[in-house]
Parts: sequence; C-alpha cells; structure tokens
Amino acid sequence: MSRRLAALVSSLVLVVGLGCGTSAAVADAPQPETAAPLRFVAYNLCGNMCVADGTGADDAHRTATVVAQAATGGWRADYLFLEEVCRYQYDDIAAKLPAGFTGVYAERLPAGTVISGRKVCKGSAYGEAVFARGTKVGEQILTLTVGAEQEPIKSPCVKSWVQNRLTWACTAHLYWNEAALREGNARKLTDQTRAWEAAGLPVIIGGDFNGQPGTTTTDAFYSPGTQQGSGDMTEVDETDGDHFPSGCTSGHCRSGEPTFHDGRKLDYIFVTSRFFREVVGDALPQDATVSDHRLLRGGAAWADCGALSPGAAGLFRIDAAGLLYHYAGQAGGTLAGACKRGYGWAPSYLTHVARQGTTLVAVDRDGVLWRYPADPANGRYTGGTKVRAGSGFGGTETLLAPGDIDGDGQPDLVVRDRQGTLSRYPGTAAGGYGPPIAIPAAAGVPWSTYDLLFSPGDFARDAADAPDLIGRTADGALWLLRGDGRGGFGPATQIGTDWQIYPAIAAAGDVDGDGNQDFIGRDTTGTLWFYRGDGNGGYAARSQLVTWPDGEPLF
Repeated sequence: MSRRLAALVSSLVLVVGLGCGTSAAVADAPQPETAAPLRFVAYNLCGNMCVADGTGADDAHRTATVVAQAATGGWRADYLFLEEVCRYQYDDIAAKLPAGFTGVYAERLPAGTVISGRKVCKGSAYGEAVFARGTKVGEQILTLTVGAEQEPIKSPCVKSWVQNRLTWACTAHLYWNEAALREGNARKLTDQTRAWEAAGLPVIIGGDFNGQPGTTTTDAFYSPGTQQGSGDMTEVDETDGDHFPSGCTSGHCRSGEPTFHDGRKLDYIFVTSRFFREVVGDALPQDATVSDHRLLRGGAAWADCGALSPGAAGLFRIDAAGLLYHYAGQAGGTLAGACKRGYGWAPSYLTHVARQGTTLVAVDRDGVLWRYPADPANGRYTGGTKVRAGSGFGGTETLLAPGDIDGDGQPDLVVRDRQGTLSRYPGTAAGGYGPPIAIPAAAGVPWSTYDLLFSPGDFARDAADAPDLIGRTADGALWLLRGDGRGGFGPATQIGTDWQIYPAIAAAGDVDGDGNQDFIGRDTTGTLWFYRGDGNGGYAARSQLVTWPDGEPLF
C-alpha cells in the first residue's frame, strides 16, 4: 500500500513496523498437484520500503520468492500480479522467470524521486507490474486516477495467449487514503475490463485493492450473487468456508483469508465469472523479509473444460514443459480452446503416449506401461490415478490404442517394436492387457515398411466394423490397412501421396461430428491440417487449423 510513501514524509521509523507479524497457514491450502490448472499469484512486494540492510540481500530473496512461484516444481503460476515493485526489481524478476513469460511495467513514480531526503527505489522508478506465461499480443497501461490522488494510479495490463486462450490480465493497486477515490479507481478499471469481456475475452485482475471484502470498493468486482456485488467477477478465495462471515449460507461469500499483517484482506484475484470455474485461493504465511503482505495464490479452470466423454473427439498435445492439453473437436472441423489436463508428461519421462477412450496409456523411460484413467469429475490426468499395466516395453517404437481389434469387446493395444514386429496386447475385463500376439504382415509387406503408423478407428466403416490402421511409407504414400475384426489387418490400399510433409499425424476421432473418423497432420512449420474422413476409406481436401511448435507429441 502506498500509504507507506505518504507516511515516510512524517516518519521513516514506521518502515520497520510494517514488516512485523506473521499469519498461520490454513488447512484448505490448494496444492500444485490438485489445484485447478490455471494458476495466479498476487503479491505486494513492498519493494521500496521493506529493504532493510541495503546490501541487496533482501532484493535477491524477493526475486527468488517470486520466481519460485512460477517454477515447474512449485505453484507453476501462469500470471503474476506485483505491486509496489521497483523497476530494477521488475527487470531482475523478468530475467530470471522461466522461458515464456512476458510482462508490462507501469511507472507510478519516476526514477530519481526523492521523499524526505531519501531516494525512492534506490533511484529507479516505482510502480506495478504484470507477467503472463504466454505470447504477448498487446498491452495497455490504464490510468485509474480520478482527480485528487497524491500519486497517479495506474494498472498495467497484458493481452496474451495463455494455455492457448487469449486473455487480458491487469494488476490493480487502488488508492489507499480515501474510499471515494478508491471506488472511482475501481469503476474506471471495471469499465475497461467489461469492454474486453463484451468482446469475448476473459479477464483476470490481481493486486492490492486497499479495501476489505464488505466495502463498496470491492462491490464493482464481485458478482451480484456474493452479497450485493455489482460486478461480474469471482474472487479466488470467496469459496473458503473457513473465513465465511456469519449469515452467509451460500458456497461463495465475500470473505477470504487475511492478506495484510494486521489481519485485513486487502489483496484479491478476480476472474470473469462466465469464463472460469473451480476457483480456489490461499494466502501463504507472511514472509516479513519480503513484505508486510502475504502472497496470495489462486487457481481456476476454464468454464468449458469439464469431464471427457469416452467417445469425445479432439487432439491431445504435450508442450515443451510437459503440460498436457486437450482440444475438443467442433462442428466444421475446428478445434476448441485448450483445456489443460495434466503436467509431468514430458517425453524425457513418458516416451510414448496413446489415448484409449478417456484413459491414456503411456510407456515410461524404464519401459513400464501405465494406464491413466481420467478424473471423472474434471477430465484431468494425474499420477494419483495411474495404474501399472505392464513392463518390458522399453523396445517400443510405436504405441497405438485403436480399440477392440479382435472382437472380444475389450480395447486392445498395438505395439511395434524396434525390430519392426507388430503385436497385439489383448485387453482384459479387468482393464489390463494379456500377453502379446504377433500380427502377421499384411500381404507379406513387413510392418517396418511404414515410417509412421496410426489408427483412426473404423476409418473405412466396412462390414468388419473394426478399427483400421493407416501407414505411411518413406516416399510419402499413405496406405489403408482394414481391420478384419479378428486381430489382423488386410492388404494395404493406397489412399494418398505426398504425406512426407507431415512429421506427425494424429487420429483425432470424429472431429466435426459427421459420424466419420478424421485425422490431423502437422507440417514442418508447425501448422496443423484437418482431414475429414468420408466414411469409405478416403478423405476430403485439407483445411488449415492452427500453428503450434514443431516436435511436440500429438495423439
């Protein structure tokens, strides 16, 4: 809170008192392994006033504290909302965050500002900042000043693709001295964010609002369902029953854990209600060596990312950080927005992954086969649900989960090893797999002939009513091998040429909902192309989808 700077004019001694006190952790703290997939952090860094020794040690600890919230082994934050941050601190944090973060800094006091004979921020600028983990496509610095504030009130905002969704995110630091001015700041901020929401863009606001949950300052943000709110947003900690006020009987109340050292809640993370669900929040214990505020964590899920149905079409993708995403199919042959379904799926650990209904099957680097059933409530995949399904798969070159290829009603696995042998692992009623059975080469053509194999289900929709295979040879020819329903495949029929342009081809199910199986290819530029199956072993001309980094696993 920049009341600190005003207080400095009359007393520099007050600085020491603002760093005192701690708050205990609470039992409902969300954990990185289980919290909703989109993660936020809001933290008033007290960057000018809480540096004690002048050696830089406090600054180093402050930077490390923020960066740790974005680390793979920690909270893995996607957005960071930082208040009272010196420009040199912002630059240090920006340099040390994991790859992929972009930021915006809003200067509130210029470099060289002196108060009571002391340089603010060691002579650098002073203000607020926002970071987002994703490609930045725009930014704005909103001026929220309404007239009589002692300092300009500014909000840095970043427009970026995060988890393959376009969002706006803004850091708020509302005025600290007069409630009427603070309420004016809030109205100016929500006027802009509502315009973005009306254009179909989700908005996240985090920061120090200098007002408690029951005040008129926060009315502008809370949705009407939370005790006379007049906004359209949900606060991440409004579901924390440990802090509900008396008389609030709903599951969402204007409350939350205290975030300031004197027991008040001043820090918030708000998300547009219609775009998000499963909000959760937690204020960490105060670290007085960094700030007089507690760091506020928050999480949310995209509103359209629910449980997966067994036959749901779409594409799974694993990014460079090992995060697992699913993109549902849509009418017209397009893909919906990304739904983050898990983490820890990096190819360095899981070398092969295939989808079998709502279950994912994977081979790890030790050759162990695992089944990952989706959480029925939210469609996510975690280590807590995985089941060991076999071992000795270290020689796997291709892993396919085509469905029931032998007609016994159980989904099977098909594996090609590095020697070119193709084997069927019959599915069992218990959800496991029996011993491998070699699949004879179709018409004597070795399985090693194909540099790529995938299974789009019953692509031909013929009398056998069985999953088929599609193979590509080195010259780019595409071949259909029709399943016979008895665990084998018929002679190859050529169905295409020039497919060598695709390093990856994925069976995505019935993407467009016309009843036929489709597939998607990714070219060397990372562009994805949709191929609509015709239900007779062929496909229509391709249509362009999106562009993703080359080399990422698709299935």
